[in-house]
Formats: sequence, structure tokens, C-alpha cells
Amino acid sequence: MNSSGTDPGAPQKQMNAAPKGRAAVLLTRKPSRTDNVLYAAGWIILAAGLACVLFQAAAPEAAARLHWPLPCPFDSLLHIPCLGCGATRALRALASGKIAESFLLHPAVPFFAAEVLVFMSSQMAGRISRGRIRMLTFNDAYIYALLAVLLLQWIIKLFIGWRP
Repeated sequence: MNSSGTDPGAPQKQMNAAPKGRAAVLLTRKPSRTDNVLYAAGWIILAAGLACVLFQAAAPEAAARLHWPLPCPFDSLLHIPCLGCGATRALRALASGKIAESFLLHPAVPFFAAEVLVFMSSQMAGRISRGRIRMLTFNDAYIYALLAVLLLQWIIKLFIGWRP
């Protein structure tokens, strides 16, 4: 023990340690394994979406023969819309820049697109700056918010009698 009452051989506590807990860490300088997987998946999905847009532009008659979207088996069997009914049309509207139409068809699509845009932008800025800019990290709250939007829009569609 020294004059300050601490043991010189004992490990020192970090003064600026981040609080423990999932919700406490939303911004970080180093991505987690989950962040790395989601970041890679975001680029793969972006590449697949770009390929679909290019295919539609290069061969519209071939794209029209694909008969997409396929009929919903949930609606065909139970005669009520599923949680995802309208999502394909909403995605097409969003890709065409019709954000309001996309929201009316399926509110979860523009909501999820905004989440992905913010997450990917944050991750890209942090990775390019090599940690000088803090990155937004994945949090379970994003999934819960998306599920809440999905359930709410489905309940509303059931209530008003929406048909695909």
C-alpha cells in the first residue's frame, strides 16, 4: 500500500470504461462480428438489387415474362393478407422513387430501407476513417422496431380488409 491507499501491484481501473450492457453501446470505433456480417450482407443485397435494376433496364420484355411477384400462398389458402403482402410492390415503388406509395403498400419496406441506409452509411464512414469516426452498431432494438411496424401494418390491413 502506498500513501494514496492503493496497492501498487493491483491492476488499475479504467476511468473512461464504457458502461456494460447492450443498449449502452450504440456507437463504437470498432465493428463487432455481427456488424461485419451485416455490412457484408448489405453490400451483397445492394449488388443483387442493382443487378435486378440493370436486368429490368436491359431486357424489359424478358423481365416481364418472369411473372413476378408470385401469388402469395398464405392469401391463396387462408384468404387474408400475410405479413409481407405488398412488400414486393412497395420495394418496386421505392426503387422508382415513389416513397409515399411504397409506404402505403407496405410501411416496413421504407422503414427498413432507412434503417439499412443509416447503418451502412455509418459503418462505411467508420471503416473509411479507420475508427476516427464512430460507427453505429447493431442493436436488438432495430429488430423489435421492425417487428412492431410489421405487426401494426398487418393488423391495420386485416382491419380495413386490404386485399393484395
